[in-house]
Amino acid sequence: MKNAARLFAILFGLVLIAATVINADLIVKSQKALADGIFRSSSSAKPARYHLVAVFPDTDDSYFRGLINGLNEEASKIEAVVQIFRYPAESNTEAERYFNLAMAARVDGLIMFSKRGDPLAERKALADRSNVRFIPVFMDSPLDEDTFFVGSDLKKQGFASASAILPRLGNSARIGVILPQTGSENILNEAFYQGVLEAMKNFPGARVVAAIRSRPGAMSGEESAASMLDSREPVNALICSSARDTIGAVQVVVDRNAVGKVLIVGTDETPEISRYIQNGVVAASIVRDSSAIGRSALRAFSDMLSGIKNPARYESGFLVLDQQSLKAALR
Repeated sequence: MKNAARLFAILFGLVLIAATVINADLIVKSQKALADGIFRSSSSAKPARYHLVAVFPDTDDSYFRGLINGLNEEASKIEAVVQIFRYPAESNTEAERYFNLAMAARVDGLIMFSKRGDPLAERKALADRSNVRFIPVFMDSPLDEDTFFVGSDLKKQGFASASAILPRLGNSARIGVILPQTGSENILNEAFYQGVLEAMKNFPGARVVAAIRSRPGAMSGEESAASMLDSREPVNALICSSARDTIGAVQVVVDRNAVGKVLIVGTDETPEISRYIQNGVVAASIVRDSSAIGRSALRAFSDMLSGIKNPARYESGFLVLDQQSLKAALR
């Protein structure tokens, strides 16, 4: 009996040692995976003191391009290198996998796109235990006013979008909304949608007659706009939550010779959108300063390094780009 117990103890010890070795090997591999391609720079490159990981959904929304540009602009100023990981927008599992990888590798900081309902408290607690500075990036501000974040407010963006056309259409507005690809499962709980409804309160006759979630693919904006123009109650205004969907909606309105009959409010500033505004095809575009959000994320990281446990929240504002503002910029 004693021999059996001794044998069991030995076997248990061997299993424990093996598990420890495997776990250590996984951590080393994850650290190497995170560092691959970053520290292989030329010898003339300035060495980085800090290694951060940024985890964002893989969409063609210009918001994330601006965010990454802002990170790159600020990184050299604080002697940091930022490695970008992208995951399918609909895959929470992949996002969580990258979070866990960053924790196992014990990088200096993690900048992660987050949504309302994400387990922020649990992520922050795990990051604190791993000595990783955790900076959540939101498109819509968290419900908890005490939660630290950098980002923008989708509700305010939706409000600004509707406010750009409601004075022209008034109570006759019949609005179609193309919602962000990354958002709430329930459209009624969508912050962007709620912002549009908030702006409509002063126009009791105005209505949202259709709201469609943006989908992956270059044709998403065109398909969404076409379906709303073909609906039983056609829209006379289209509100688009991304630059890609704005350009897609323009193609449909132009093809159907509906310029002036259907007002378009877009998102962000691209050469195409600016040209469409100048030509009167797009009424206005709500420009998000996501580059500033990226820069602010790294400044928050610097604050955390200096011992500030709760840095100030940063919320980016919006610029309404229309014919008047474009003319003023050209003067």
